[in-house]
Amino acid sequence: MVAAIAAALAACGSSAVGHTSIVFGITGGNLLPYRVSIQPNGSVRTKGSDRTGRRQIPPARVQELRHEIQQAHLSSRTCVGALPDMASQYIRVGGGTVILRGSCEAVFERVWADLAKAVGLHT
Repeated sequence: MVAAIAAALAACGSSAVGHTSIVFGITGGNLLPYRVSIQPNGSVRTKGSDRTGRRQIPPARVQELRHEIQQAHLSSRTCVGALPDMASQYIRVGGGTVILRGSCEAVFERVWADLAKAVGLHT
């Protein structure tokens, strides 16, 4: 499964993936789940909670974020010490979803922070 996710994320440079949304959010655990979707044209949509300060970002910024995700080679992981009731963060591009429970993946956290900053996410 991890290989399939890695392959899907590695394909982020393809034109088909360039026409899909970047989706990230929080799921599970004891936090209110939410989802933020960044469309290829830069429009920002939220579900579960209106936590974003921006409704639109430049399409060039969407491409930069997509490239950053591709170059990060993210993989799903549950960190040592992560409790069962801890929420997970996820990033989805082109059908591949990467999930992190805990805070042990600096690369994932950097990409997440850049996505959050791009849309003006209020946590």
